[in-house]
Amino acid sequence: MNVEIMNVGTELLLGEIVNTNATLLQKVCKDLGFNVYYQSVVGDNPQRLYDCLKIAFERGADCVITTGGLGPTTDDLTKELSAKYLGLEMVYNEEEARKVDIKCRYCTGVDQIPDNNFKQAYYPRDAYILENDMGTANGCAMSDGQRMIINLPGPPKELQYVVEHSLIPYLTKWKQDTIYTYEYLTMFIGESKIDEMLRDLIEGQKDVSIALYAGEETVRIRLAVKASSQEVADALMKDVKMEIEHRMAEYIIQEKDLKAAVLKKQPKISLTYHGDFRFYDEWLKPLMHESANIHIMVDTRQESLGEVVCVSMNDDYFEIPTFVKAEYSYAKVEARFVAKLYQYIVRHNQ
Repeated sequence: MNVEIMNVGTELLLGEIVNTNATLLQKVCKDLGFNVYYQSVVGDNPQRLYDCLKIAFERGADCVITTGGLGPTTDDLTKELSAKYLGLEMVYNEEEARKVDIKCRYCTGVDQIPDNNFKQAYYPRDAYILENDMGTANGCAMSDGQRMIINLPGPPKELQYVVEHSLIPYLTKWKQDTIYTYEYLTMFIGESKIDEMLRDLIEGQKDVSIALYAGEETVRIRLAVKASSQEVADALMKDVKMEIEHRMAEYIIQEKDLKAAVLKKQPKISLTYHGDFRFYDEWLKPLMHESANIHIMVDTRQESLGEVVCVSMNDDYFEIPTFVKAEYSYAKVEARFVAKLYQYIVRHNQ
């Protein structure tokens, strides 16, 4: 199934909140084996929302999952526009009205709630209700027999509850093969060289796809395959993994990341700072020893474009140039530092 995710809310376009809903739904679709080729954000504007639905189906979606716009106010129109697009009649659901009444009175502590709350009790005829015990607006799934639209609430805590308790059980009937991935972390070799060494595998990929991702000092080789289970995926990837491991043996790091690789080596280090820049070195504390054999000194130097972090590891020395201030590029500096530390440990058998 091809799914498009559509997050509704002007506040998302204004950058007032982080769109965590998209990430959650993308993961759900991945786990169910659905294809997500597009994800869009649209404000609370009826015409633009309707146009987004039209575009989504025109470019190949079988199902559009929306978040937001299910509340009681006049600008909450996601459900109504979804039904209009599919040509479905909206009807008043007495049972849903009862739920809205109970929830609203419970939340507000009043006996008489505003009538506009009952806008949340209208649903497309024959829609499947996705229960939302965390809020007043239930979600729903509607279909015209060929296309499906699923409306989910916008508040993240409500969305997560509905996804876990209502949506996933509902969608399981359409579950397809899932994408399984496996990654190799490599060092001491560049992305272009890996591409050269694995070119025949990359160009000849069929069931198993191979992609390269370059980091500050490392390159990840990611394998991906669609399969019905982890066991089937492992079997499909077996030959490719064996070939990659044979060709790349001297460059592959067995741990999940370089920090884990450094910690596994258990070097004895000391760390001295000159200047304002500091590492958040909690992870380094287990390696600190009075009888250290790797003495590290960190200093900074000001250049016209920014600070340069200067690092000495015994007799080894390297610099990490940054723009403006080193702390603004902390992730880059730390990644380079960890990589150089690992290189030093390996090359000096520390």
